[in-house]
Amino acid sequence: MYRQLEKLITHTSNELNLVSRHLSQRTELSPDHIDLLSILFDYSKLSQYDLTMKLNKEQSIVSRWIKKLCKLGYIMSIQNKTDLRCKDLIITEKSKLLIQQINDSRVALIEARCQSLSQEDILLFQMLLLKLSSLEQYKQNGPRL
Repeated sequence: MYRQLEKLITHTSNELNLVSRHLSQRTELSPDHIDLLSILFDYSKLSQYDLTMKLNKEQSIVSRWIKKLCKLGYIMSIQNKTDLRCKDLIITEKSKLLIQQINDSRVALIEARCQSLSQEDILLFQMLLLKLSSLEQYKQNGPRL
């Protein structure tokens, strides 16, 4: 059962990545650029250091990506108000539209895969996802006392 689940998750993940790549091909962005924009989309703003840590890439590589994305108008670098040595990165409307379009296409793919599920199947699936999510939070946060 777990091997089947792993195969299904891997297959679905690959399909979702293909959707992202397909939409990113309309732009001059790489999948890595899309990952960077997706992270910034999830947070309102991040420092270059925080973004580098979340991407788990070398600082010099992320710096080049940021420079390119600023030049193309996908992100802006603004002075941090509390630490003048730092700059915060935020995404532009252009990025928000692109990432929202990618996210919507990914959700549409998942909806299409779930079309044959009954209402009961959907409720069972929601309960299972909730349990799995709770287990993950338990692992991250430890037991609550």
